[in-house]
Amino acid sequence: MKTEGITWHAATLDADALDGMKSLLSKTFGLSPAMEFEGVSVFMFPNGSSLELYAPEAVPDYGYNGDVAFGFRVEDVEAASAEVQAAGCQLLGEITRVPEMGYAYRHFVGPDGRVYGLNEQK
Repeated sequence: MKTEGITWHAATLDADALDGMKSLLSKTFGLSPAMEFEGVSVFMFPNGSSLELYAPEAVPDYGYNGDVAFGFRVEDVEAASAEVQAAGCQLLGEITRVPEMGYAYRHFVGPDGRVYGLNEQK
């Protein structure tokens, strides 16, 4: 598997912190959310990395290690999923594709018991 770096980050924040971070990213960093839905805002950076901000009630059922998670950018999310599973990691959910962003992802539980992501950007 070719890994290009750690390019996905997620944080779970209470309502005030969530609003504050969204404001900082929009007004100070000059970013607009690439996607927004109830309790989730996704910001994409020019280098292809992303930051997802979650309200506690919007975090997936498997959670994000308390409040923070990150993911590895890979060339092929399907092949990477098979490789981490063969290495003994538990895959979580299915591969999700977001065609309008040229993005695909899947989460897995690493050998340390934490949730990580596999992210493909094309």
